[in-house]
Amino acid sequence: MLEWGTKNFASCQLGDERLNNRAFSIGKALSQGFGKAFSEVFSGAKELKKSYEFLLTRRPILTR
Repeated sequence: MLEWGTKNFASCQLGDERLNNRAFSIGKALSQGFGKAFSEVFSGAKELKKSYEFLLTRRPILTR
């Protein structure tokens, strides 16, 4: 069985490979730190800030 993060984020298509990778890494970190605060899930201030910025940025929904 696939790991939850891989199953739910690996096929993410946001129109840019970097965005896809960022979504996958955030999803994976959140799945591994389920129930924890963001500040506990992400190892440093830079990673925490980038995750918040990614999640707060509005993007059009792309369909396959």
